[in-house]
Amino acid sequence: MRWLLWLCVLAALIDLRAFGLTDLDEGFYASVAWAMRQSGDWRTPTFLGEPWFEKPPLLYWLMVGSMRAFGENEFALRLPSALMYALTILLLAWWGNRRLGQGAGSWAALLFALAPLSLILARLAITDMSLAFFLTVAVIALWEARGLGWSLIGGVALGLAFLTKGPFGLGLVGLLYVWNARTLHARGLRFRWVLFALGVALLTALPWYVGVYLQHGAAFFNEFVVKQNLLRFAGGDTAHSVLPLIQRGDVGSVLAGVALYLLFYVVVLWLGGLSMVGGVRVLWTREDDPLRLYLRRWAWLVFGLFTLSFTKLPAYIFPMFPALALLVGARVAQARLASAGDSAQHEWQMRRAGTLVVLLGAAVWAGVALYRPLWEGAPWAVALALGMPLAMLALNRPVAPPWMRGVGALALLIGWNGALTGYDRLALRPVRELALKPPPYRTLIVYRVNPGYPSLQFYRRGAYMPVSNPATAQAQMTQTGAYCLTTDPDFGGETAIRIGQAQAMGRAFYLFAPKYTQSQQKPP
Repeated sequence: MRWLLWLCVLAALIDLRAFGLTDLDEGFYASVAWAMRQSGDWRTPTFLGEPWFEKPPLLYWLMVGSMRAFGENEFALRLPSALMYALTILLLAWWGNRRLGQGAGSWAALLFALAPLSLILARLAITDMSLAFFLTVAVIALWEARGLGWSLIGGVALGLAFLTKGPFGLGLVGLLYVWNARTLHARGLRFRWVLFALGVALLTALPWYVGVYLQHGAAFFNEFVVKQNLLRFAGGDTAHSVLPLIQRGDVGSVLAGVALYLLFYVVVLWLGGLSMVGGVRVLWTREDDPLRLYLRRWAWLVFGLFTLSFTKLPAYIFPMFPALALLVGARVAQARLASAGDSAQHEWQMRRAGTLVVLLGAAVWAGVALYRPLWEGAPWAVALALGMPLAMLALNRPVAPPWMRGVGALALLIGWNGALTGYDRLALRPVRELALKPPPYRTLIVYRVNPGYPSLQFYRRGAYMPVSNPATAQAQMTQTGAYCLTTDPDFGGETAIRIGQAQAMGRAFYLFAPKYTQSQQKPP
């Protein structure tokens, strides 16, 4: 079991450069971190020279430190997420074995490590893996706190979560404490240690918040607190909100919007947490053990709160995955303690329905891997189609032999790497290579390209400018010699000349250079 866990960690580290930066979020975070490194201003994140308050700065700080050590590349940008993935695996194994019984933590770590959403987020330069780790530490510390040590650890972890993605983490752990206060205090927790942990969390996070507010005032408050937290929860992020669909008014759109609102995270949990959904009944099984009840309440708290949110993104419920992995891992460890025979057969019969759900989800992922342009570009993606069902079946059936888990996990990790490489070839690399053709000292204008490919600022080292008006783009090309990346084949008319073209996911992208007449002088 231990070698499988280390294999997962190694796989996360060795393929961080298998594919280019994705867009939008990863492109924004990478470009903001690069700009922070160039400016030396660690307080105010910026994008295209303007303050960027979508997220707090902790991930940017980690990326900047990583770039100083490993250079300005995808490996450095994604290394913090991979390390947080590894730390979460080790934490689950250590604490789960200690509190839920021998083997429970090891199983929990493996279930978490091989969950499809974990494998994705471990390889992306975004905030979600870091947030999940810090919140898991805080949840464990709240359960363990009896004195200074765990209270200090929990407070620092909660403060770092606050610096990773904002105040929602603080609110979630606060609600967890209120929901479990009677049990926690009956076990010896003292309210003074709760206040101490809260004070440590605020001392960890508030210096940045206060400093940025004093520097930027209402601009920071309105963008970060109001727009990025309150309005986003209420559906203000129209790109990821179900409200526009509901507001169309016709019966079909309303029904589709309501279904998406209520069932989105059911599907995310099914496909993203596939390694654990065979045992998902642990979330509603009557439980007398206080620790399992505590973990179950955390999982439901995260799932329920973001189900109520009108803005939907798959990674929002990811902080529940470590708790769910611990609960399912404890159940698997118990099942394996049953000797072969009637007990094991009874357990298999109980898990049959869950196994069908797991295999159906594995079939969905296998279908993705067998998408022809994907595996033609990266033949190893076929291993995903073979490894996913084998690994999920082995994880879902406690009596499966160890070789089945090992072969399934190895094929799954190889296949996942191949699938990401194939996706890069289909959707990312053509646009990236086209955007890198202009000389580095010339600005690249991006017009009528959706999404806006913010990662191009990182790859071009800042010479990048999105515009929404073709006249503005043409004026910049004439005055400064800028190039233009667009999906409009007729862009520019007589003022520009097409010098490149690329196809990405069925879309055509064109690169235009300024066209000069004999009476015009090229800009320097």
